[in-house]
Amino acid sequence: MFGHLGVSSELSAVYELLVTGGSRTTDEIGVAASVLEEMRELGMVRHLPGDVWQAVAPDLAVEALIATREEQNRKARADVGPLMELYLRNRDEELADNAFVEVISGVSAVRELWHTLLRGARDEVCVLDQPPYITPLGQHVVLEDETRERDVQWRVVYDRSAVDLPGRVAEIIDLVAAGERARVTPTLPFKLAVIDKHAAVLPVVNADVVDKVLLIRPSALLDVLRSTFELYWDKGIPFSPGGIYAAAADVDPNLLGLLAAGLTDESIARQLGLAPRTVQRRVRQLMDRCGAQTRFQAGVQAMRRGWL
Repeated sequence: MFGHLGVSSELSAVYELLVTGGSRTTDEIGVAASVLEEMRELGMVRHLPGDVWQAVAPDLAVEALIATREEQNRKARADVGPLMELYLRNRDEELADNAFVEVISGVSAVRELWHTLLRGARDEVCVLDQPPYITPLGQHVVLEDETRERDVQWRVVYDRSAVDLPGRVAEIIDLVAAGERARVTPTLPFKLAVIDKHAAVLPVVNADVVDKVLLIRPSALLDVLRSTFELYWDKGIPFSPGGIYAAAADVDPNLLGLLAAGLTDESIARQLGLAPRTVQRRVRQLMDRCGAQTRFQAGVQAMRRGWL
């Protein structure tokens, strides 16, 4: 019943017995007195006169268990400082001199680090997204959804090369529908992920494979990377394919975002399932409507006019 709050199955079974069967004595419950005392300390039961044990109301018990878990988390975080000192002291000299940057090598180690960081995310994950990828795209959707169940927010700026991948637009549409805030831009300087305010991952690409990353801990460098993300976020074009384009009703809902991202006519046609000539005609109509000289200007003008 309360397994996700760290309560053992034995304690959960006793609590459920008291909830469904009413108050009972220690002998009637049939467990050691120490088990019941542990439940009392956790705020799950009350010990009444006559050696009678009574279940605390479930809503109050849950709050007590949550408070206990939060206190345990606070103590665990307080213990991290001394442990980190020991950890860094036993790393090699190079790491000791540059404690805020750690190199993680090997595809498996890199993937495990990414999964660990996401499991620990509490507030927000910010990403500059471009190929290649640490985790297969289909698996990434699952990881992102899992963090969102804990109310972790995602902001992602997609490079043109990322949006141009087959099937990627449909995937981004699904992620945006699930709550991701996404923007697109023609080019990004590098891949980056910033998790809350305590860590950043800077992948190192080798022959189209991410087999090494730099793990950046709180430092001036982390602050610079966070500022870099915010810069590209501010410059990006919002990806909102489900929007209503009242001023451009004849434009496909996805066309503006792909155009603003700098995709070619051929790439847009492939993503939208249209003929290249059809895309060329619609792009030209949009450029004329906006008074734009270039395709990218048309995308920017569409955003400024509230179409995107």
